[in-house]
Parts: sequence; structure tokens; C-alpha cells
Amino acid sequence: MVDINDFFIGFVIVNAVAIALFAAFATVTLTRFFTANRRVRIARRQPIRRYYTHLATGH
Repeated sequence: MVDINDFFIGFVIVNAVAIALFAAFATVTLTRFFTANRRVRIARRQPIRRYYTHLATGH
């Protein structure tokens, strides 16, 4: 019979790997996004908060 602790440890390890992969993907994606939009933001001379707020709300 399988002990519940073995199952739990395996579950935690699988989730830790999944979270690490997601964090790596998010870091790469966000870095690309912010570097691509930096040139436009600097050209418009907008502060970071205003630029990304307007970008998110579609203004």
C-alpha cells in the first residue's frame, strides 16, 4: 500500500517544477514585453505608470 506521505512529497515536487517553469516563462515574456515597449514609452516621454496604465486600458 502507498503511504500518503510518499504521494504528498511527489505532488509537491511536481508542483515545484511546474511553478519554476512558469516563473521562468513569465520572466522571459515580461522582459521581452517591457524592452519592446521601452522605446515607444521613451519617445512619448511618458512615465512608466501612465504608459502601462493607458496600454492596459486601451487609451
